[in-house]
Amino acid sequence: MDNCVRLYNEVNFERRQAYIYFRKFEWYPKHLYKKYAQLIGSATAQQIINKNNEAWKSFLALKRLEAEGKLSEHIARVSMPRYWKKNGRRELRIIVRSDCYKIDDKYLLA
Repeated sequence: MDNCVRLYNEVNFERRQAYIYFRKFEWYPKHLYKKYAQLIGSATAQQIINKNNEAWKSFLALKRLEAEGKLSEHIARVSMPRYWKKNGRRELRIIVRSDCYKIDDKYLLA
């Protein structure tokens, strides 16, 4: 499970750096997918990258609204997506696709 968090955080780190310095980034980081797919499975790696895509699409949409002056009043500041961590340490998470696994009698089956 720690590899799931590592993948998300590595994707997020690369995107944060690219956004800060170039204002653009790759939506599908193949090198990270290849690195982690063999460790956590290709479907899980895809889902984690997709989860990070969702966070960045939301951030970019909010930045667009902010630039147009249409940002909701209750949003004080728009921040880049954060890393998955808890109390300064990586938070263990796993993302699974419903077509790859099933739960049978409280057990996760592949």
